[in-house]
Amino acid sequence: MLTTPKSKKDSSRLLRDFRKGFSLVELLAVMAIIAILLSLASVGISRIGKGQGVTAGLAIGEGLLAQARTLAMNQNAPARLIIHGQLNDADPIQRERYRRMMMVLYQTTDEEGRIIPEWQRAGSPTFLPQGVYYSPELSRADMRTGGVLPQDRHQLTNQPADTWQCHYYEFNGQGVCTTPGAGFVVVSGARPNGAQQPLLGGRRDLGGFVVLKNGGTTLIRDIEQLGAVGTN
Repeated sequence: MLTTPKSKKDSSRLLRDFRKGFSLVELLAVMAIIAILLSLASVGISRIGKGQGVTAGLAIGEGLLAQARTLAMNQNAPARLIIHGQLNDADPIQRERYRRMMMVLYQTTDEEGRIIPEWQRAGSPTFLPQGVYYSPELSRADMRTGGVLPQDRHQLTNQPADTWQCHYYEFNGQGVCTTPGAGFVVVSGARPNGAQQPLLGGRRDLGGFVVLKNGGTTLIRDIEQLGAVGTN
């Protein structure tokens, strides 16, 4: 049986619901997902389990970095791509997250343009492919001169206790990377319980790119000679 609104008030409520759109953060999250899927399509999703996990992981990282930079410029405030980096294999959830879970966070400004220090989460977390891990040991703060990428503690869910040490890449409100020349390197292998790094075995399956000042990236062609990568 077809029902109709009982009053003009009901009709206007339905019209408001119909006209309700998506927020900027939701649209940016969708755009990032589309970028990731397009990158994965070029790899061939059916081949991810056949040695293409590293390539897929790099595509995911590039998509999330692009999302963070766009958010930073739209909010005129810092935004970060964070990677879970605190080892705790006693907890199955944290073991799954360790060096595989990534998320975009951003800050906002008040009416006077001052940055509000609290970090907001832009959508749900994204994981690297199974068996692929972010490598902070190879992801130097500057791929020419070395250095350690910054870390910070971030709350990953609505639970305050769910706060962990994370590696991060940050863009300021102008969309400029605060660590230009930093590397983003992922490796594929089995990680024994309690081990910080996966076992690479005889075939070193790894790859990476350099994050440029303007947010672009350049592929590291020779992963064995990280110090030879240019960042201009």
